[in-house]
Amino acid sequence: MGRMAGVEARLAACLAAMMVLVPCMALGQPKEIWPTKPIRIVVPYSAGGTTDYLGRVVAEYIGRRTGQTATVDNRTGAGGNVGADQVAKAEPDGYTLAMITNGVLTVNQFLYRSMPFDPAKDLVPVAIIAEAPQVVVVSKDVPAKTLQEFLALAKAKPGTINYGSAGVASTNHLSALQLERIAGIKMVHVPYRGAAPAVADLATNQVQMISVGVAPVIGLVEAGQLRLLAATTQKRMPLLPDLPTATESGAPGYESTTWFGLIAPAGTPAPVIERINGLMREMITEPDVKKRFDENYLIAWHPTPAEARKIVADEAALWGRIIKDAGIKLD
Repeated sequence: MGRMAGVEARLAACLAAMMVLVPCMALGQPKEIWPTKPIRIVVPYSAGGTTDYLGRVVAEYIGRRTGQTATVDNRTGAGGNVGADQVAKAEPDGYTLAMITNGVLTVNQFLYRSMPFDPAKDLVPVAIIAEAPQVVVVSKDVPAKTLQEFLALAKAKPGTINYGSAGVASTNHLSALQLERIAGIKMVHVPYRGAAPAVADLATNQVQMISVGVAPVIGLVEAGQLRLLAATTQKRMPLLPDLPTATESGAPGYESTTWFGLIAPAGTPAPVIERINGLMREMITEPDVKKRFDENYLIAWHPTPAEARKIVADEAALWGRIIKDAGIKLD
């Protein structure tokens, strides 16, 4: 009887040890939680633009890295709201994402009288992958070689300097409003149907200034028709290291960039978000991707999901104030 009790005790001890060991073994063999089926990446803008380009870079990388097909689906309209709404109403499982610019989460809700979704409640940032810095550019005929000189000119002659934009409430427009607010100047807004005609008129001094991405203006800068004054970034741009930031040049806190990132429906499981975020972190370190970014004057950026949420909240507060003060509304 004593021997049987001893055997039973040893068996119980072995079973207890196995109970501990089995979960440990399971932990040592992580299950692939995502993806197990094809992924759809909605791009809420037309094919051929930077957002579409980055969406295809991401789709190609996810497909190559995971073995699952990732396809781009362009769904345009309402400043990105049409495509973003499809994601907001999708199943929150990580298989419907969108490649967007920051305006979808930080600007549109203040611009449009009617929104089909609430960006703060219905969508979640998954991974910011890149930013496109803006630069303050003037016509060669403007008698200012630095941003300080330009601001002094604008203060001395309020309402006489015209600035161009890609349209009402475009990034260029809002960026210039921010500069007016920070520097205490007043300029005249001239909206165009896109950045290209605005830049063309800048080259002939029909408008005197624009805040815009580097790619549309660098050729004219190199040809001597336009002049770069400052970058609207926190730090100097790696590809233009001699160009001072606006903060260095008399407009402290003037930072305005377009960033690009993936979003998912609210309620998407945190492990799935972390998995996608991790893939994007790997992607932007690849030499080929870095080369593509450099060619398009994009700067790789990779905040964590928590950091991305704070970035969105801070930008929404900033642009919300600027848009409200300017009284801008779109139907």
